[in-house]
Amino acid sequence: MIGEVFLWVLACLGLIFWLAFRLNQTSKQLQAHEAKYDQLKREYDSLKSTLATRGRRLDVLLSTISEVVLRVDEQGRVLGGNEQAEALFNFKHGIVLPQSILVFYRDSEWLKAFQRAIDALPEQRTLPEMKVNGRVLLPRLAALSDKEALLLCLDVTAYTHLQQKQKSLLENLMHDLKTPLTSLLGYARSMEAFADDEALRREAITVIVKEAKHINNLMNSMLTLNQIEHDKTEYDASCSIIHVHQQVWDSLQHKVQAKDIKLDVYVDLDSEMVGMSEVDCHRILMNIAENALKFSPEGSNIFCRIVEQEACIAVSIQDQGYGIPEIHLKRVVERFYRVDNVRGREKQEGHGLGLAIVKETLERDGGHLHLENSDEAGLLVTIAMPKAA
Repeated sequence: MIGEVFLWVLACLGLIFWLAFRLNQTSKQLQAHEAKYDQLKREYDSLKSTLATRGRRLDVLLSTISEVVLRVDEQGRVLGGNEQAEALFNFKHGIVLPQSILVFYRDSEWLKAFQRAIDALPEQRTLPEMKVNGRVLLPRLAALSDKEALLLCLDVTAYTHLQQKQKSLLENLMHDLKTPLTSLLGYARSMEAFADDEALRREAITVIVKEAKHINNLMNSMLTLNQIEHDKTEYDASCSIIHVHQQVWDSLQHKVQAKDIKLDVYVDLDSEMVGMSEVDCHRILMNIAENALKFSPEGSNIFCRIVEQEACIAVSIQDQGYGIPEIHLKRVVERFYRVDNVRGREKQEGHGLGLAIVKETLERDGGHLHLENSDEAGLLVTIAMPKAA
């Protein structure tokens, strides 16, 4: 009996020692695994930090590029971007990256093209245009590494606007030339067919002269606009605003008398010299003065004010006509824009370039044009010209 108990105790002690040994071994293995885990975690954190640092450095480097640049991963998610991209897509407004590009731009057709480009990496792809906050971007996707790609967005807003402007200009020019050229051709053929008809001949000559003058004026205006775009005012160009103002109204005196217009002129100047050539100054004032006369009722007044301001000399001319509807007020300075949108000169003389010439000439030389309807009646035109240096 005692021997059996002794054997049972001995067996239990052996089991305890064996369990203690296994527990010790397991503890050592666990410690080794924990050490390995800690090492892997440190390496992971270090790698993550390195990647984040590299990403930030890359974004800083990309910030030297003036165009919008986004970094995306192999799934098409946005990882970051340069300062231009952050400003355009508002990265800094509570958005945690990475994020689907859908967060920043939503256009189903464009997104389909973007996904096809992602699937085709490392092949470079040009994507359709993006229109963001009034800007037109032409994006191109290129591989940066196995896991990342760059979406370089060229800003083609100015180029697109220029194309639209050129297209509109060409269409308007063709439209404005079509009517007079048709009249010229028609009356020329009439003269050829009915050369013996004195009355028809006189009528044809009158119309041909009128249409030829219109085409000539149109071409002169186009040449003037072209010169404004490519020429710069001489650095020391200057003229007397009083002298030019007097010249303009002297040359229009017969029209003033014909409509029984009364001129009310007020001048308050210490210096009358403006930083603009006399030719340009004369063209600007003549255009505004002719418009004021054209739309002034007979027997009305035209008010002219020439006053000195801090950095410029302001010339204002106000008529007592009907003014310009507010909906058109900001657009009448556009090339070929006319208030009633009538292109034929049977209802409206001119070609819609006068105010465009005034505005573009002033802006080229550092001045500006302002139009507003007067509370009393008519249109108030204010021209600000820089003072002479």
